[in-house]
Amino acid sequence: MERKRRFQTRQQYAEEKAADTLFDKLNKHLFKLIGVVAVAIIATLAILISGDPKPTEKAEAPTKSEQPANEDEKAITQDSEDTVKDDEPEANSEAEDTNETTENTVLPSADPLVDEVQVNNAWTAYPTEQTGPHESTYEKGHIDYEEKLKAIFSVLDIPQDNSIVLSVKNNGSTTTAIAVVTSMDKQQKYRVSIEWINGEGWKPTRLEVLNAVEGAY
Repeated sequence: MERKRRFQTRQQYAEEKAADTLFDKLNKHLFKLIGVVAVAIIATLAILISGDPKPTEKAEAPTKSEQPANEDEKAITQDSEDTVKDDEPEANSEAEDTNETTENTVLPSADPLVDEVQVNNAWTAYPTEQTGPHESTYEKGHIDYEEKLKAIFSVLDIPQDNSIVLSVKNNGSTTTAIAVVTSMDKQQKYRVSIEWINGEGWKPTRLEVLNAVEGAY
């Protein structure tokens, strides 16, 4: 009986030890599994919180690449505006600019007071602001007289405010006039013929470079 009891006790101990060993193995595997799951959860949370900077940089790249195109469009728009502004002529200076940029044809003269005669088919009429029937006048301050002076000085290389107008008078008809002008120092002397063009204004027709003004008008 004693042997039987001892055998039962040993068998029971062996069974309990085997059960403990199996439980320990299960606990170890369970702890490992829990650890792996915990690491995965922590890694996922870290990615969600911090975000991925690379996609953001890639998304911003197209915006940066668009900037040169936008700058080019602005430059083209600005160039177009500048071109439009440069092309806008001033009505009062258009005739003067045209008359100054074309070379004159020089002709000889039999007049002893004249060094040379200059003509130019490109000369244009000074744009008139007069309306209605034209009436030629030589009254200072009158619009017709002032437009005569503008046409005269459009072919001269001296400014009107730095000159002496010695004479402006009729040149044989109501549609023609002739003037004698010198520079303020009287070193430059000219005689200019003009004619009236209906609907346009007074147009220079002849420029004479004088060597003296006495007897020139």
